[in-house]
Amino acid sequence: MKQRLPGYCTLCRSRCGAVTVVEDGRLVGVEVLNNHPTGGALCAKGRAAPEIVASPRRLTVPLKRTQPRGAADPGWVEVSWDEALTEIAEKLGAIRAESGAEAVAFGVTTPSGTPMVDSFEWVERFIRGFGSPNLIYAVEICGWHKDYAHALTFGRGIGFPDYDNADAIILWGHNPARTWLAQATRIADARRRGAKVVVIDPKPNGSGQQADLWLRIRPGADGALAMGAIRHLIATGGFDADFVNAWTNGSLLVDRATGRFLRADALWPDGAPEAFVRLDASGAPVPCDTRYAPESCGQLRGALQVRTRDGRLIAAATAFELLVERAAPYTPARVAELTWLPVEDVDAFNTLLARRPRLAYHSWTGVGQHTNATAIERTIATLYALTGACDRLGGNRWPVPPPTVPSTTTTSFRRSSRLRRWALLSCRSARRPRAGSRRATSAGPCLTASPTGCARWSPSAPTSSSRRAIPSVTAPR
Repeated sequence: MKQRLPGYCTLCRSRCGAVTVVEDGRLVGVEVLNNHPTGGALCAKGRAAPEIVASPRRLTVPLKRTQPRGAADPGWVEVSWDEALTEIAEKLGAIRAESGAEAVAFGVTTPSGTPMVDSFEWVERFIRGFGSPNLIYAVEICGWHKDYAHALTFGRGIGFPDYDNADAIILWGHNPARTWLAQATRIADARRRGAKVVVIDPKPNGSGQQADLWLRIRPGADGALAMGAIRHLIATGGFDADFVNAWTNGSLLVDRATGRFLRADALWPDGAPEAFVRLDASGAPVPCDTRYAPESCGQLRGALQVRTRDGRLIAAATAFELLVERAAPYTPARVAELTWLPVEDVDAFNTLLARRPRLAYHSWTGVGQHTNATAIERTIATLYALTGACDRLGGNRWPVPPPTVPSTTTTSFRRSSRLRRWALLSCRSARRPRAGSRRATSAGPCLTASPTGCARWSPSAPTSSSRRAIPSVTAPR
């Protein structure tokens, strides 16, 4: 007797809709669940689930080593689950009793290549209940740039591309037709309704074959393409000046000698140490407390000499001016030379962005597998800030998760571990320098905006989509 059980595939974090076919208690097939939000297709790994489950090489019982590490034969023997769990618990308990829970570090594997993603909260609950603060999460080489390097510039990770409402879609080193079929289905639907799809990839196989513009870029030269597009948007006025002025650090003054943002207390006796300096509409330096939205627009372009309160002259320029200077050499001809792309393709890419479409993009493995992946992603993030598509309809968005009660929180820590943690935080706070001495660099604390229009410094990304990330418009180094 066959049963068809609707659900989703758990073999990676995509969670594609799937129908599990079970016959006499055995998994015999996996089919597409078309009416599922991420249904419509299954990758080769998902379709291979029956083979994975029934593989003779699959471990289904605990194994215990009976010979020391390094022995030619480890001497694996089967043990019961009760025996395995009891021995592990006893050893963990002994280490905690002797050296403290913090002597144990726990490692959790990737959610992209394993079914771990739905178990994360329960694993965290166990670790916090044990009392250890040491939790090591794996991040793939293809995930660092889009999640963490992007946040260094943009204040948060790459977000969720709103393919359903986008006018233009850029797949930057991303091939969902081969790696993420749920996304590929949505992109195909968007293209059928008229959205333009750009694929930046040396190989056309997969998504490149369905692109309106395929850019066969030289591997590792993606940053040059992005810098050329930045130059074009600024030169033609095709960027969203209102967004850049209100939501980025583009108008803040930078000390050219140090590369740091100027602080108000360096220029005025009554200047607040937490305030920066920007140019007002007349081009004069004024204090700017970035914890609050500016009351009026300032100047994005500007380079000048400013005198400090102790009489020194400082050569300063706005962050946007520095970006203009960095992007100036990347003419279409120079970009074509560096990227091996025809000048016509470079111009077509720049023109598409200058029209300020509702733009969604995703960058992935093609960017992440290069030594300059961090610089490339920061350049792409800066380019995206200029388009003004951030967290808007058809752009990259950060939806609010459904209201749920988490199975684990930081209060799950054992009381003794919480007391030690509070003591450490108190010691660090006592040693923390005053706000005015904090280095203000593009890789510093991120700026996020609240629903009321006020802004605040935050060391991590906000959790509410009603807060828009304020990207840092700075030239990549």
